[in-house]
Amino acid sequence: MSVHLLLMLILLLPFSLGNATERPADEPRLKSVFSPSRVTLGDRVSYRTTAVFAPSHSVFFKLPDSTGLMPFVLVHREVKRPENGIALLHTELAVFDVGEYELPPVTVIFRDSTGKETAVLSAPRGSIMVEALTDSAMTELLPIKPIKQAYPSWMEYLPAVYVSVAVAAVILFVRLLMKKNIAPSRKPIDFRKEALKQIRRLEKNLEKGMRPEACYEQLSFLIREYLEGAYHIKALEAVTREIGDELEGSGVSHADMLVGLLDQADLVKFAESRPMTEECRVSIDQARKAISSL
Repeated sequence: MSVHLLLMLILLLPFSLGNATERPADEPRLKSVFSPSRVTLGDRVSYRTTAVFAPSHSVFFKLPDSTGLMPFVLVHREVKRPENGIALLHTELAVFDVGEYELPPVTVIFRDSTGKETAVLSAPRGSIMVEALTDSAMTELLPIKPIKQAYPSWMEYLPAVYVSVAVAAVILFVRLLMKKNIAPSRKPIDFRKEALKQIRRLEKNLEKGMRPEACYEQLSFLIREYLEGAYHIKALEAVTREIGDELEGSGVSHADMLVGLLDQADLVKFAESRPMTEECRVSIDQARKAISSL
């Protein structure tokens, strides 16, 4: 009897052990992998952490800070949830130190329907080997190869040639257009008419309250401008005496009257003479008569 019971216990033992070690259906599962396992300085490492959990739970991933990631540097981070109950953290890391290193663990936080949180660390098995960019067996520097000079193709000069031709054509067109628009001759200026027009304007300004001193100054300027334009006398640069000498031999009628008006304007300007408005009005009238009869 005891032998039969012992045999039954031995047969039932694997089933009882399997039931005792079987995981609950809602217990989360984690898996972390990386690739490749051998890189050179500056290469990127693909690091994936997958979490399978109950649909009623939520999951969050947390990476170490920059100090905890050393000698790795975070380049890219992305979380995907392909379906309900599965979350995937995909990161890309770069390493800049030579040696053999284990990848830093990822903190996976599970939160159930009541708000309770559980943090679990997940790290891949194995280590990664980081090698230098150059061959460590090298014992001397290789000679530097001379830089080959690149000769540009004639096609590279075509844009510059096109631009130069276009600019030259535009300049030529503008010059031809300007020559066409320029009048071949200008109409001669009627200096007498212009002087009389300025006298009328000066007379109106005097009626509006212009000071006699300013009136005589403008009257002197328009007489000098008229003589220089009509008789080619450098009246704008010469003094009144020099203007009188040139007019004396020119046979200009009423020259004495114009010179007298210039002398009177000089007295106002340099001798501080204080004429009245009526005197200025008389001088304007004399200038009109003298220029009209010339």
